[in-house]
Amino acid sequence: MAKVAIMGCGRWGSNHLKTLAKLREEGLVENITVIDPSLEARQKATLADITKADLEGLDADLVIIATPPKHHSQQAKDLISKGFHVLVEKPLGCSEIEAAEVVSYSQEYGKIVSVGLLLRFHPIAPLAKHYIDSGLLGRVESIRFVRRTKRPQPANGNVIESLGVHGIDLACYLMSETEPTCINVQGDRMEAEIAVEFPHGIEALIDVCWGASKERRFVEVNGSISSLKFYLDVHNEVVLVKNGKEEKKLIENNMSPLECELRHVISCVKAHQEGANWSVIPDQGAALRGVRLTEIAMQKLPMSWPH
Repeated sequence: MAKVAIMGCGRWGSNHLKTLAKLREEGLVENITVIDPSLEARQKATLADITKADLEGLDADLVIIATPPKHHSQQAKDLISKGFHVLVEKPLGCSEIEAAEVVSYSQEYGKIVSVGLLLRFHPIAPLAKHYIDSGLLGRVESIRFVRRTKRPQPANGNVIESLGVHGIDLACYLMSETEPTCINVQGDRMEAEIAVEFPHGIEALIDVCWGASKERRFVEVNGSISSLKFYLDVHNEVVLVKNGKEEKKLIENNMSPLECELRHVISCVKAHQEGANWSVIPDQGAALRGVRLTEIAMQKLPMSWPH
């Protein structure tokens, strides 16, 4: 069983805590520690076995970093150098240079570093990729990713860094890790459309927004023969469309992407401890690419001038 700590127990850290509590009931997790300087956050973390204000005396195999993005790379390096494996919520760093330093630390100290690009763990994602690779859709013509949320924009938040990165990474995954040839962006820090162009004229259009009038979250892949669509909040269903006819297909796995991700990382930590082979998802190359492409997209946003 793994000892897991969560650094930062805000909105997303609390989701980690709820999911880890479920895995604790199954015997995959031995205990859960929440680390947060906020007394209020620690008091709300009632599912944790231990709460702490800092790292002093921390006993854990894996630490999940769910703090504000500007802290991720330094906290990851500090934890790795102290002997912990880490799961870093995206982004791994605020620049590719920062992210590469974390990867370098993981290699130097021989520790696992995983990045929270969790839509790779959506149960339908590998099935969608299989349909693409098997030719069921024909020649891929376009990908559409929509993640529009009613949640308000966080302070100093950038919708590309928080939501758009998932669409960029998922598109690269579905295209067999093909490197995009061009990225174009329209919008602002609150609402943006990102056009990611791949070789052979394939375009992924990523539509992300905070403060939307209603929740919309889905992925479409359009091919020359048929298309598929799945919803990000429905984990066991994909819709195939051919000649105007829809066919729903169900799969047995109905776990959330977060649960799938945590199970995977914990299994990697266990394998590492036992001296067995392990392979983290996403790999380091994909993690660094995600930071680089997100950085490019954010730089292409129109500059806003103070009034």
